[in-house]
Amino acid sequence: MKALLFSDLHYTLDRQIHGRWPAESLRRAIVHARDHHGDADCCVILGDLTDSRSESEYQGLADDLGALPFPHRIMLGNHDDRKNFVRVFGTDVIDDSGYVQSVMDVGPYRFVLLDTHTPGQEWGTLDGGRLLWLDTALARSDRPCVICLHHPPIPTALPAFDRIGLREPEAFEAIVEKHRAVVRQILSGHCHMPIGGNLAGITIFGVTSLLYQALPNFCDDRFLDGPGLTAAYGLAVADESHFTIHTVPFEYTGDIVSSGEQP
Repeated sequence: MKALLFSDLHYTLDRQIHGRWPAESLRRAIVHARDHHGDADCCVILGDLTDSRSESEYQGLADDLGALPFPHRIMLGNHDDRKNFVRVFGTDVIDDSGYVQSVMDVGPYRFVLLDTHTPGQEWGTLDGGRLLWLDTALARSDRPCVICLHHPPIPTALPAFDRIGLREPEAFEAIVEKHRAVVRQILSGHCHMPIGGNLAGITIFGVTSLLYQALPNFCDDRFLDGPGLTAAYGLAVADESHFTIHTVPFEYTGDIVSSGEQP
């Protein structure tokens, strides 16, 4: 099983972010993924699809995602708008309560995609029946599961991001603990940096941004961005016994040195 992991695209139509055009970054990522990982089974996009939540941004995003040569599944983040998303992408990945939640079988795994979007807020929530949906999805699974959500479900030790993290994560942890036998991996986005962790004995991996990266700030609640850091996507490679995740800096243009010797 090979899955591409895109996160925090912040797609815009006519505005740069930190001197970068989000649409161009997405297109370069798609070309790189096609050229280097054309055998991928799918692409999971972990939220913050757009930057200003407009319907026109979602339409531009949908047009560009049409170039992906493999199936993709989309989630929402704090920079999204559920109604505008549905107007463009439809209701195929909407649950009975109106949330953008779905399951997708990829090889021996089942990806369980959660909607943590909270209208008008930067933090994430799982109220309104979303935790019950997760509980049911895990209980019904006949294969190992990978839970995907935009907001990290653990403290990051970064005051700025913990202030806009997942609210009431204990309820999420209780469901993960209940279904530990079937949960293999948890994936999140939101922080624009790779963050690893553990929840109820399950490994968590935070995927980097497809546009720009942030710097960890442990001192205060300011967000620190690093516009010069390379945009990257995640790549999960797994079989029935192992689950490995790489960070792929697809826009790196510096020197590449090969000594021909093992490090």
